[in-house]
Amino acid sequence: FDLDTMEYVVVSIPPSQESPEQVSLAAIRAVAKQGVSAVITGNIKDVCRQTLLDLGIEVIDGVEGMTVREVIERYKVTGLQATEERKGMLTRIAVASQGEGLEASLEAHFGTCSSFVVVDPTTMACETVRVEPDGPMQEVNKKAIRAVAQSGATVLITPTIHPECCMALQALAVMVYVAPAGISVREAIELYEEGELEQSLFSPFANLEDSD
Repeated sequence: FDLDTMEYVVVSIPPSQESPEQVSLAAIRAVAKQGVSAVITGNIKDVCRQTLLDLGIEVIDGVEGMTVREVIERYKVTGLQATEERKGMLTRIAVASQGEGLEASLEAHFGTCSSFVVVDPTTMACETVRVEPDGPMQEVNKKAIRAVAQSGATVLITPTIHPECCMALQALAVMVYVAPAGISVREAIELYEEGELEQSLFSPFANLEDSD
């Protein structure tokens, strides 16, 4: 993609009988020949990530549940930056809720979230966004992830969230904070503004770190 013109080319990797590792390296070579500065993907192997980084190509992974256009538009707006790079940006807060408005109670789990309230914490103006959950609790709720990203929110507040959902939102430059179940959207916003909520951070390498 050319971010200025939104023109693009599709690079195909011919079918191969080689091992997955060799196919991945073939894909890296094809990408590198295009002179790209960043690769956005859902998942990537460690060796592929490091190879791209060694070539000076930024790697952004964990992006799932969105179309290519949605990811590119989000990247153009936020750069999918790290948290530190987004300091000073205007904040819109999405709160997983059981209903509409500031007095609605929080939904217990992001995976079963059927709506969330998007709040401007400066004015407390809000809007309610409806979303159909993808599956049972603790499943990755791709529709909710997409809806949060499309709302322009840079913060999500929820009592519980699946690690893969959290990592996908982090990759989309959305910080995730955990609030007590049973409180209202208004109370969750107040706790966030007072610095009382804990940020939820998941690393794709957490299991590897735990096994060391």
